[in-house]
Amino acid sequence: MRRVAVYGKNVNKEFYSYLKTLLNELVKKGVWLMGEEGFVDLLEREFDCRDFFQDTFSKKSLKFKEVDLLLSIGGDGTFLDTLLYVGNSEIPVLGINSGHLGFLANVSVSEINLAVDYICSGHYEIEQRSLVRLQVEGSGFLGFDYGLNEVSIQKTEHSSLLRIHAYVDDIYLTTYWADGLIIATPTGSTAYSLSGGGPIISPECRAIVLTPVCPHNLSMRSLVIPDTAVLRLEVEGRSGEFLLSLDSRTERVKDNCSIRVIAGDFRMNIIKFPGHNYYETLRNKLGWGEDKRNEKDRKLCLS
Repeated sequence: MRRVAVYGKNVNKEFYSYLKTLLNELVKKGVWLMGEEGFVDLLEREFDCRDFFQDTFSKKSLKFKEVDLLLSIGGDGTFLDTLLYVGNSEIPVLGINSGHLGFLANVSVSEINLAVDYICSGHYEIEQRSLVRLQVEGSGFLGFDYGLNEVSIQKTEHSSLLRIHAYVDDIYLTTYWADGLIIATPTGSTAYSLSGGGPIISPECRAIVLTPVCPHNLSMRSLVIPDTAVLRLEVEGRSGEFLLSLDSRTERVKDNCSIRVIAGDFRMNIIKFPGHNYYETLRNKLGWGEDKRNEKDRKLCLS
């Protein structure tokens, strides 16, 4: 019997019929479903449907349960949060997109029936994604210091500028005079880093990209370094504090602390269905390389 955990944060009324179809079809095919405690409460309160689930789980308990995979219901933000649940348990995650873009949560509502077939048959691949680990001198970061997308340093609302002194393997790199700095994984290269002008990096690459946010120097550009490097950062600003984020989690941190960013010592497993690939997602979700002159070549490749 397949055992599937289900996580989400909210469900639009327009999406609920699709979610109900997904859960109902899984149960009909003999799948044992377990729901995240808060998500099950939400579904019971808003839609009166707790009967799909035979058990519940929390952030602390999921890794100790026998689960074949975790379904993330929502968008990319919800998908990022699943790392807090699966941790280093190696439980693979599949994202069902209930929103719009869905780069990580890339299974659309039109593919739900196909998704059920693949889940029940185990007909999918596991793709491993690199993580970053954030180490802040003197404290842990919100109890879990790993991220799938990026670490970001940002000025507060009271600061006009940050000076970020950067060292790679204890060798001085530069001082960023900027509104912030993004340290992204290949997965995160299509997120915040991309909006700041950073490069797109295939998730198969072992790299970390440094992208300054609104640098006050026109020669300052993104830099790609190997993920074997140790990046050390020291931050100064007029307000005496700055914002430090790990994916969607943010804390205020005092100046003059030492920050280290290194590659995670484990990877996150992501489910990939047949016919889904990274480069197709780039074209379809981001419109990457969109040009009418390419249409003829694309049709030839598909024929």
